[in-house]
Amino acid sequence: MKNNKKIFWSKPNIQREEMSAINKVAKSTWMTQGNVTEQLEKNLCKKFNVKNAVVTNSGTSSLICALLAHGIKPGDEVLVPSFTFVSTVNSILSIGAKPILVDSNPHTFNTEIKFLKQKISKKTRAIMPVDVSGMPVDISDMTEFADQNNLILIEDAAEAIGAKYKNKKIGSFGHSTIFSFHMAKVVSGIEGGCILTDNSKIASKLRSIRSHGDVSQYNSKFFGLNFRISDIHSSVIIEQLKKLDKFLEHRQNLAKLYKDELSNLVIFQNIPDFVTLHPFMLFGILVKPKIRNKLNNFLNQKNIETRICWPPVHKQKYHSTIFPKTMLPGSEEIFSKIINLPMGNGLSKNNVLSVCNALKNGLKQIS
Repeated sequence: MKNNKKIFWSKPNIQREEMSAINKVAKSTWMTQGNVTEQLEKNLCKKFNVKNAVVTNSGTSSLICALLAHGIKPGDEVLVPSFTFVSTVNSILSIGAKPILVDSNPHTFNTEIKFLKQKISKKTRAIMPVDVSGMPVDISDMTEFADQNNLILIEDAAEAIGAKYKNKKIGSFGHSTIFSFHMAKVVSGIEGGCILTDNSKIASKLRSIRSHGDVSQYNSKFFGLNFRISDIHSSVIIEQLKKLDKFLEHRQNLAKLYKDELSNLVIFQNIPDFVTLHPFMLFGILVKPKIRNKLNNFLNQKNIETRICWPPVHKQKYHSTIFPKTMLPGSEEIFSKIINLPMGNGLSKNNVLSVCNALKNGLKQIS
């Protein structure tokens, strides 16, 4: 029997403050990228202790802008995990560069230096590690590897806003870091993204690329497209950013409740000691491959919206033609076992308990 009220996979928390900010911009004389977006960029710099923040209309746009600003060209190789949302790899393909897929640790879900070392070549120009579920990679190792090999490091931290690595906020490592402000993220602008960098020359180039390559009105110096965000979206992100610490505490409490309730029944993402704050943008569990689909279907039939995580890129229909005969056992193992349970700023502890009770019943019936 279904619950009457659906428990959503990622319920946002948009309140009066965000609606008021939207209305204020809507009543102004300027709603596209403008003063509100500039203020958001200043707020991001202060929050994450970086010199420059450039806001765009999505995390994907931010990745494309970062690649272009750092001079990645057609034919250049970029090392990137296959176990990631497809936009990471698509951003590389979109500029004519060549993604070189690397494997991930089946326990942490993240890639590691040993996998990058297996694929580096004379054509490698950049690495793009991904903080899966919001959990940071070993970014010190990544930085050292990039420096030793004269590579650009662009951290895809789309899911990792608020995360900490050895008590330092993600956003100030590497050459550039990107965040996403998609509806499902910890901080939501409904849509949006940003690039953080301490390199002011790169930041200047990013701002030009974001607006058709313009360096002044109708004077394009670089290749660019319309990656601009609206002030309406920026106004929402400003209000959400004020609540980041509260959102993080809420998500960590929900994650603890999940772990307390399910600790003897499923396997959780392994969190290394260097991760001192996990934002739990996603909360994935691992179960036996033979029951994964049945359990996911069981929960959805109970009005609990769970999701099977993305297949590794090399296993997706379009990309399998680009990466034929690719075998990455760690990535494939994660995908065969993972279910993402509901997690969000609008999720309650009672919601989590309902999910856990349904999951326990499902395991009894299916196993």
